[in-house]
Amino acid sequence: MRRMLLYLCLAMPVCAQPPAGYTLQWSDDFNGASLDTAKWMYRTDVKVESSQRAENVSVKGGQLIIALKREQHRGKAYTGGGIISRERFRHGYYEARVRMHGGAGWHQSVWGMYASDGSTTYPEQMRTEIDGMEFDSDVVWKGHMGLIVWERPGKSTSRSCTPGVYRGALGFDASTGFHNYGFEWTSKDVRFYLDGDLRCVLPYSPESGQDGPINFWLTAIAHEKLSGTVDQSRLPGHMIVERAAFYTKEAAAP
Repeated sequence: MRRMLLYLCLAMPVCAQPPAGYTLQWSDDFNGASLDTAKWMYRTDVKVESSQRAENVSVKGGQLIIALKREQHRGKAYTGGGIISRERFRHGYYEARVRMHGGAGWHQSVWGMYASDGSTTYPEQMRTEIDGMEFDSDVVWKGHMGLIVWERPGKSTSRSCTPGVYRGALGFDASTGFHNYGFEWTSKDVRFYLDGDLRCVLPYSPESGQDGPINFWLTAIAHEKLSGTVDQSRLPGHMIVERAAFYTKEAAAP
């Protein structure tokens, strides 16, 4: 079955790989001439080494393109960007098909957390943060998967798929091709997938008291502490997304 799925993914421009039993509820294949702002809002905060700009987000040829630039803006020397779903989701399967930028200095993420208007990553309502993939571009074959349980901005506990080290091996170079980054959030745990393969399971139940709805984020910021000194010779760069989707599973009959 895995060989069949791999063949189909290679043969198709976009390949969805949800776990068995899930049906599509929401998606975007970025086939329009511009971003569908009925589905998405822009990330517009200033954080670490970059200012995030709506102008850095474009749609062309069935792809979402997030530009990474060296330019002065709001006191920062670099600009990044990203998009955030307007709709909030809860338990289900989240997936995005992405090619990452490989020049050092950039923190690119496929993740979920409550969002207000995109101007901050620290809204008061933040509770659940699921990091389906945090990719720091200085090492193109490693990534981080995990979750953060927030009590409020500034107070949290973290759970990682690679305890003791921040990043683990992906098994591929994330900057040379498109890969599916997915996470399945259930009432008992969070399961992390790469190209349809289950890589990690972290316990997470409603009893934690932090089990609220989340928005789906696709973002890229300059972050030299995590991703190394920005490689200016590789700019402008691009994080490119072919598809983003959310799936739900029907409840089993009693």
